[in-house]
Amino acid sequence: MKKTLTLIISAICAVMCAATYASETNDRLSRDIVRLHIVANSDSEEDQALKLRIRDRLLQAADELKSKEDAANMLGLYEDIARREIASSGFDYDVKAEYGRFYFPTKKYGGLTYPAGEYDAVRLVIGKGEGRNWWCVLFPPLCYVKGSVDSSAAAEELKDMLSEEDYELITSGDGARVPVKIKFKLVELINSIRK
Repeated sequence: MKKTLTLIISAICAVMCAATYASETNDRLSRDIVRLHIVANSDSEEDQALKLRIRDRLLQAADELKSKEDAANMLGLYEDIARREIASSGFDYDVKAEYGRFYFPTKKYGGLTYPAGEYDAVRLVIGKGEGRNWWCVLFPPLCYVKGSVDSSAAAEELKDMLSEEDYELITSGDGARVPVKIKFKLVELINSIRK
């Protein structure tokens, strides 16, 4: 009975440690980047084409971003850009931009892989927001629209922003699977005192 209880408690501890590590890794990555998420009104060809035209206009404006704070402070501008494109395309949709934490699936950008998780993001919802969406990394700029992705320049910029561990995580190609490292705070504390 004691062995079974010990195994169950050990398994629960291992799962909790793994979940904590994955959460901490995601928190560190999301501190340094801002994602862009655009949701179309519907899946109709016209609404999807409108979404992509709005995306192109937003990315032109995003060239001026120098920090995460810039992305959050430009929500009114993003809405204005989207409204102008909606009107010039002959539609009468409402649009809403918001900044917050949203869930994103694993996404590859050339040689960079961002693991699934919650990230700070600018979300732009067009009309009913019931259509397919489009996303990228807005800051640092990894939103590539045409041609091949030159992730080497972005990777160099990220190298200065991220810890060595996080940088290796997104450039290794294994970013879809956050590696599990079981750490014990008590052992780390004792080791730091010994030094």
